[in-house]
Amino acid sequence: MNDKEILRLSAIRDVCEHRIRRSDAARILSLSVRQVQRLVTRFRESGAAGFVHQR
Repeated sequence: MNDKEILRLSAIRDVCEHRIRRSDAARILSLSVRQVQRLVTRFRESGAAGFVHQR
């Protein structure tokens, strides 16, 4: 995993553990709240492996 994926993983993990809100994670990652929700869903389904680039 590269640095960007590690930052993304830590922010999404914090959202899942209710430490930060989706809107806060969206601001940290420069994404929309909807995209953060998609990442949360992917994290819950696939875990950390869901964040590695699919190529």
